[in-house]
Amino acid sequence: MTAVHQLRASFLANPRIEPFVEGAVSVPGARLEWTLGHPATLHLKHLHENCFDVFEFSLSGYLVARDRPQWASLGWTALPVFLAKAFLPFELYVNRSAHIRTWADLAGKRIGVPDYNMTAAIWLRILLRELYGVQPSEIEWVNGRRPTERHSTVLGFREGAGKDHVWEIDDLRHGAALGDLLAEGIVDAAFGDGKSVPIVPGRRVRLLLRPSQARALMERFTRKTGASPINHVVIIKQDVLACWPESARLFYTALEQSKLISYERAVKAAGAYLLFPAANFADQERALGRDPFPSGIAANRRTLDLLMNQMVAEGQLDRPMEIETLFAESMRNT
Repeated sequence: MTAVHQLRASFLANPRIEPFVEGAVSVPGARLEWTLGHPATLHLKHLHENCFDVFEFSLSGYLVARDRPQWASLGWTALPVFLAKAFLPFELYVNRSAHIRTWADLAGKRIGVPDYNMTAAIWLRILLRELYGVQPSEIEWVNGRRPTERHSTVLGFREGAGKDHVWEIDDLRHGAALGDLLAEGIVDAAFGDGKSVPIVPGRRVRLLLRPSQARALMERFTRKTGASPINHVVIIKQDVLACWPESARLFYTALEQSKLISYERAVKAAGAYLLFPAANFADQERALGRDPFPSGIAANRRTLDLLMNQMVAEGQLDRPMEIETLFAESMRNT
């Protein structure tokens, strides 16, 4: 009789995971207890409690955890499955009086982000550098979450510590909210996270880019760098792999199947497939390929290299890590 492994799984709710959660896809030999939620809450839970067996986590946070010996006790390794893109920078809002019309105008401005060291904010800095030559030290940065709300604080990220420059990152004063600072013009531009750091458009605040402009920016970045910003990675516990070596391949296959089923449902729910739902399928495929959320190491090597190099430049990593070592051994040929 085949053993049944009781495992806890935790993911950000998104269309690509829904077929798995609903039971349209399963892992033979596993019975899963699911927890879905917002990353602002779940990422801290993973670090403080480490109570899930398979889960979604910040990609930059995972890199730091793997780089720092004090976090080896977490017992994490990764599957090369990337279910979320770093899309928040394209939802940047600006104060109407800040005279910001394009991303190039962000140089010299004060920008608020939920967490300076969250993966999405690192990608914002990569995008600014690659497309406009703007360096992190040319911007005043403000954290929208309190230190106790940031997983980067727990992990020990270094703030504003580049190789050539050191700059300060401001925290919110007690009782302040990033959206309010943006409306008051104390912050020139900001993006939120939809939950702990909301940004609401209004008379003084507008979205910087229209959907067509955001899509064009993403396409330009992809053409220039060969990369597509990844936000999260799937983690699996090493002790699960130790007692069940096949689990990495089984979960990888199930997550891929779930994603593909979500694409089939895209006619009814375009957000499952389209990075930019206002676009059409043909336009997206020409710019970003048939699968905008590709799995595997080979398809994501350039993206991982770009992120690690930025983190080295900012002092978060001492050196780039060998990409294959970040993933379960059976996944290294994907």
